[in-house]
Amino acid sequence: PVVLDTLKTDDYLMADFRNASQTMQGVNLWIAYYANQRKGASVHSPRSCLPGGGWEIQNFDQHTITDVGPAGEAMTVNRAVIGKGNAVQLVYYWFVERGRIQTNEYAVKWYIFWDALTRNRTDGALVRVTTFVPDRALVPDADARLEGFVRTIHPQLAYYLPQWDATLLEPEPALAAN
Repeated sequence: PVVLDTLKTDDYLMADFRNASQTMQGVNLWIAYYANQRKGASVHSPRSCLPGGGWEIQNFDQHTITDVGPAGEAMTVNRAVIGKGNAVQLVYYWFVERGRIQTNEYAVKWYIFWDALTRNRTDGALVRVTTFVPDRALVPDADARLEGFVRTIHPQLAYYLPQWDATLLEPEPALAAN
């Protein structure tokens, strides 16, 4: 309850998943949804909150997952290897902002501002998937696990996360890619 009060989400999902045989590490899915983002109540980056929870970011980069979209499109996510004591986790996360998938926190803020002005919309979500890595040598296995999980859930997310309003067709502002 304390964490949820701090995050001020309008809705959220936190679920743990395992394969049917229960033989591999599980995947945790966290989605934080905000119907109206404003100061004090908006998506924030795990890059900021993970260290606050005692996790050290040991590696952070962008990661491309192939064959995610319906026509085989790739998707770029933020990828972090984090550690706390002897525990190591692999984390992928991205922001879904009115049909845009973003990895850059500054672009997220810009589009919140832009869409508030042009669409009267500021809804958005953070999607984060995490898996434990029992041994550093197994990070490639953890990548494969998270990539497969994202490919599985991504088509379903479109039904639940903020989508583009196709009735509003004004051009996008110029903004550098993620």
